[in-house]
Amino acid sequence: MKTRFATLTLAVLGGLGMMAAPAIGDAANIGYSYSGGYSAGIPGAITSLGHTPVPIATIDAASLSGLKALVLASCGAQPLLNAPNAALDAAVQNGLTLVVETGCSGTVLNSANLPGAPTYSSSTSSAYPEADDIEITAGAPGISGPGGTLTATSLDRIPAGGGGYYNMVRYHPRASLPAGANVILTTANTDHVGALVWSYGAGRVLHTETQSSFFLPGSQAESASDSFRPGMVTYFMNLLSWASGPSTTCASEGYTGTKLQWCKYI
Repeated sequence: MKTRFATLTLAVLGGLGMMAAPAIGDAANIGYSYSGGYSAGIPGAITSLGHTPVPIATIDAASLSGLKALVLASCGAQPLLNAPNAALDAAVQNGLTLVVETGCSGTVLNSANLPGAPTYSSSTSSAYPEADDIEITAGAPGISGPGGTLTATSLDRIPAGGGGYYNMVRYHPRASLPAGANVILTTANTDHVGALVWSYGAGRVLHTETQSSFFLPGSQAESASDSFRPGMVTYFMNLLSWASGPSTTCASEGYTGTKLQWCKYI
């Protein structure tokens, strides 16, 4: 697998080079919800980064108050996202970072229920050989951070077809993605997107079709033998760190247009 570099103009590259890398930041309240025991290690992962995990049973204005980020993990469709949610929509517009991981076969998450109501499509199959080879977009959230740094093969299944879990459950055709979305992961077929992020108001939404939270200490697949297990832990820990970091300071630094979008993503 080759690490893929986003195509940027020299001006954007120059702007990115001048940006200060966001720090882990001050302690924050991070909301979370997971279905079953698949992702039971999430609160421990939040605590290990110096933040406070806040269990969320219902998404409403009261439960979202005071949160820096919200992490929703599920096997299949996320039960708290079975309909559009005005409170969540408003919270993201006001600066909340939402991370959604859907990691199993079964009912597909309806993207229109996410903030901003995007309508990108999803593959119907959760088992396809090309997902043994995962391409990573350089500089995207989750690539590096307190969990470590992913290499070109960190998320690959070696040997192909081995192990009991998927490194990427399904994909979204690149052509269907919402305007302004940034691609994080693809299969070897780079038109097949497995993780994406976009800005919405002052906040951000990241959707990843992986099983990374399954491999955290305390989660279902903690001791799984899959070759990509360490990479998945790195990926999820880095996503958590990114989610708890700043989401609106780029504008205050004077960045606009394309530079502003890439600053927000990083």
